[in-house]
Amino acid sequence: MLKPRYMQIADLLTEQIKDGTLTPGAMMPTEAALQATYDVSRVTIRKAMKVLVDNDLLYRVRGSGSYVKAPKAQHNAFQLMGFIEEVSAQGKTPSSKVIAFETSPCSHTIASKLNVEEGTLIYEVQRLRLIDGEPEILECTYLPVAMFTDLSIEVMQTSKYDYIERHKGMQIAKSRQCVWPDSTSTSLAALLNTSENSPILRVESVSELIDGTPFEYTVNYFRLYQYSFEFIAHRQSPQ
Repeated sequence: MLKPRYMQIADLLTEQIKDGTLTPGAMMPTEAALQATYDVSRVTIRKAMKVLVDNDLLYRVRGSGSYVKAPKAQHNAFQLMGFIEEVSAQGKTPSSKVIAFETSPCSHTIASKLNVEEGTLIYEVQRLRLIDGEPEILECTYLPVAMFTDLSIEVMQTSKYDYIERHKGMQIAKSRQCVWPDSTSTSLAALLNTSENSPILRVESVSELIDGTPFEYTVNYFRLYQYSFEFIAHRQSPQ
């Protein structure tokens, strides 16, 4: 079945955004210009533009026009990569800001996640993860001190996984993750540069070494302005 004309135009504009003809931050042509280009009514153009806005490809500025959104960095929940690796691979600039770094005896909850005795000394680290200088994730992570006696603020300002694998010689195997919707508290909203009660994703994970030893329990709060999640399901062949 032939697509409606506005959907055809939306598809053409989407392709121009994806192939770089329309670059991130670029102002879209005016409705009048698009009418002339595609020889359609203003209503048709407005419906096409709404499709792009709904698909998170454009944003509107009142009194100015419509602009191409920069693509979000994708988080592949089935591929264990560090934040720096993942964001860098997508052509964006990652950075980290350590806002808390201390040691303390762990609670029962954290002990159960790390498979250690309650009261075991752990690091409690909070980091803001930024994409192109804008805060996107608050990471609260807990690691056993006995496993990482030389962990430092300087390490946590760069790549934690690089430190674990290259410096400590440990092999990371997997991460078990739980994801659910949440909303920002006053303090969290201030850190993530957003408004209170904004929707976010809370992701809890326990990461293990190749021998099955848990080495990290982390709670991440994703603002989702510059991040999207990718879930890929594979269908097994029938037996």
